Amino acid sequence: MFARLWDVVKATLAVSALIAAALISADKLDRQRTQSAINTTLAEPVATGAIAPAARQ
Repeated sequence: MFARLWDVVKATLAVSALIAAALISADKLDRQRTQSAINTTLAEPVATGAIAPAARQ
């Protein structure tokens, strides 16, 4: 009985560790994408050749 309970506890801990690792990895990836998006936004008109909006008259 105790062996079966221990197996269930180990499996639960293993699944919890996998979920935690996936969430940490996703958070790290989101932070990296945010930084690259900020850098791209600053350089976007130059990179895309976009024309700046005309000044108001």
